[in-house]
Amino acid sequence: MNAYLDGMRRYFHFRGRSTKSEYWFFSLVVVVLGIIAVVLDAVVLGSSKPAGFTALVYIAHLIPSLAVTVRRLHDADKSGWLVLLLVVPLLNLGCYVVFGCLASTPGGNRFGPAAGKAAPQQATASPTARGAASSASKVEQLEKLAGLRASGAIDDLEFHRLKADLMQEAAR
Repeated sequence: MNAYLDGMRRYFHFRGRSTKSEYWFFSLVVVVLGIIAVVLDAVVLGSSKPAGFTALVYIAHLIPSLAVTVRRLHDADKSGWLVLLLVVPLLNLGCYVVFGCLASTPGGNRFGPAAGKAAPQQATASPTARGAASSASKVEQLEKLAGLRASGAIDDLEFHRLKADLMQEAAR
């Protein structure tokens, strides 16, 4: 259930990575909600075809499903643009399964740190606790913080707090 909730929280978040389990659990919940919607359409609306409830579930999950799929492709170090293969009839179901089964890239890749892993300790520790460092090191620390935010390891509030701490120390 956490994978589904995480997918919905990251509604428009196409950057970063999602693990296989996040992808499949999110997909499972969406399919179950779709089945429930079809049953509700039949019982409540008396429709023999998918109608109102099904459309509502579909519309509510379209963008998050694309985002989770793009992040899953990123986890396998593939371009998110491959998601466009899902619009090709007869190819889409096969692509959907293949995307979910691709092996994850161990460690970090060009799309960020490994999904589901804890952030490295030095990247989340307070900049003042690390002592003074050169300006090049400050730039590296800012890049690490930006990468952690992009991957979802830290939220915007924590990113801005750590960035302010880093800038304050750089001014000293």
